[in-house]
Amino acid sequence: MRSLIILIIVASFFLTTNGFSQDKGYVAISLGLSTPIGDFASKAPNNSSAGYATPGAVFDVSFGYKFGKYFGMAVLLRGQANGMDAQAIADELSMQMPVGVNGMVESGAWSIGGFMVGGYGSFPISKKVSFESRIMFGFLSATSPEVTIDLAGYGATAWVKQESASSLAFAHLLGVGFKYDVGRRICLLANFDYLGAKPEFRKVETITSLGTIESNTYSQTFGTINYGIGIGYRL
Repeated sequence: MRSLIILIIVASFFLTTNGFSQDKGYVAISLGLSTPIGDFASKAPNNSSAGYATPGAVFDVSFGYKFGKYFGMAVLLRGQANGMDAQAIADELSMQMPVGVNGMVESGAWSIGGFMVGGYGSFPISKKVSFESRIMFGFLSATSPEVTIDLAGYGATAWVKQESASSLAFAHLLGVGFKYDVGRRICLLANFDYLGAKPEFRKVETITSLGTIESNTYSQTFGTINYGIGIGYRL
């Protein structure tokens, strides 16, 4: 993340020296890939913060408007989903279960919906291409996956289910990219960003086939690197 900040600062300083014409901003939609990193992606058995997250999809609606020549404000609406590696959980369980007992794991996905606001910079490097940067803060609504574990062995079966839960959390985003002006009003965008947050899921219920119910609270560090391409309307 530190290297991304340095890239934004250095590129911004260099690119402000040119004199290409500019627009005032854009409104755009983008689709892309979301890759989990850090604890969110971890599948280590000894990591209590492991999220078992897998690559997923991200969808953005973004708005950038410059109040001066290069800098302005950005607004972002984001939807994101990352699966959970059920097989990695099953493999971990198999190492802990007695011989003769088999387990199967089914899981949903981590899902995120966010609203963010922050600073925006656009620095033309040719008549059609601009380097874009943004530093944003806001809130996201995160939903944890439902996880069901089915056990079978010695002529009997059982199951354990952890319910899905939702949480509202503060989030931050650092991003860079490029904008290519196709025409007077249409542009194409390529974006690269880091999204971070740490939602707390409270009173998450775990139910078993024996009729027991247990409630727990836990936090999950979210960290994803996101790549997207989109189309926009130039202002």
